Amino acid sequence: MKHLILFISIMLITMSMIVKADDIKIAELNWQSGSMIANIDAYILKHGYGHNTELVPGGIDATIASMMATGSPNIFGEAWTSLLGEDATLNIQSNDQSSLIQLRDEVVAGAGEGWYIPNYIVEQYGLTTIDQVLARPDLFPHPEDPSKGGIVICPEGWSCKKHNENLFRAFDMEAKGWKIINPGSGTGLNAYWEGQVLKEKGVVGYYWAPTVLIGRLGMVKLTSDIEFDNAHWSDCIAKLECADPKPMNWPSAATGTIVTPGLDSAVADYLTARGLDGSVVTSMLVWADDNQATAKDMAIEFLNRYPKIWKTWVTPETAKKITESLQ
Repeated sequence: MKHLILFISIMLITMSMIVKADDIKIAELNWQSGSMIANIDAYILKHGYGHNTELVPGGIDATIASMMATGSPNIFGEAWTSLLGEDATLNIQSNDQSSLIQLRDEVVAGAGEGWYIPNYIVEQYGLTTIDQVLARPDLFPHPEDPSKGGIVICPEGWSCKKHNENLFRAFDMEAKGWKIINPGSGTGLNAYWEGQVLKEKGVVGYYWAPTVLIGRLGMVKLTSDIEFDNAHWSDCIAKLECADPKPMNWPSAATGTIVTPGLDSAVADYLTARGLDGSVVTSMLVWADDNQATAKDMAIEFLNRYPKIWKTWVTPETAKKITESLQ
C-alpha cells in the first residue's frame, strides 16, 4: 500500500511538472523592441508549439533578478547583456544545472545605446565625438540654468541611469560646465528630445537604437577614442557605488536571449534561431507609431509582413500552424 501511495504521488508530481512545462512566462520589456519581440515569441510559442504563454511586465534589472531568484519569467527575449551586472553574468557563466542560459548572442543586429546629438548639430558644427561635445556646453544650454550645458539621461528606475551618472563623473563633466537633466520618465525623455529637435535647439543625451525616435529625429551617436574596458564597466560603471569611474566609450551592444533551465528543446531551438536586423525592427516601430499600435499589434503585423524571416526560425510544420492561425 505504501508503495502504491508513493507511486501515485510520483505520478501526480510528474504530471504537474508536465503541465507546468507547457506554461511559459515571457518578459514583456519596458521598451518598444523588447515588448514587440516578447509578443512575437508569445504568439509563435502558443500557435506554433502549443504552449500557454503569459507576458510578465519587466525591465532589465527587475527581470534578471527575478529569474535568478525565482526562476520566472522563463524567457528574457531581448536582454542587453552588457547591462546585466556582475551577479547575472557570473550566474550565466557558471553553467550549473540551476543557472540561467544564454541561447543567443545577437537578437537585434545593429542595436546600441549611448549619447546622441541631432544631425543638424553635426552638420553645423562638425561635432561627432564625446570630447568635442563636452568642450562646447554653450551649444547645449540646460533648460533651468543656461549658463551650463545640459545632458539628458535615463529616468529613475532604468538601469542605464547609473551608467549615465557614472560616466558624467568619469568625464568630469561638472567641472567642464555641465549639469544633468533628469527626464522623470521614459515619456519625459522622449518629450525632451522631440521638443528640442522640433525647435532645432542643441540637445545631447542618452538614447538607444533601434527606436522610432532615432529615425524620426535624425539622431547621431557620439563616438569616443577611449578604449572600452569591459572589466571596469562591470566593476564600476554598471554599479550604483562607483568610487573612481574612468572615462570610456559606451560598450558595443549585445542583445542576447536568456532563459531559465528546463525549457522544451524545440522552444530552445526556436529561440536560438530567432534574430532580427535592426532595420526591420525600426520599420516595425515606425509602423506602430504611425498607427498607434500596441506591441501585440506589432507582432501580428510583423508575422504577416515578414514570413520569409520568421519561417527560417521554425520547422515547416510549425510554420504551417502559425500561418493558418493568422488567416
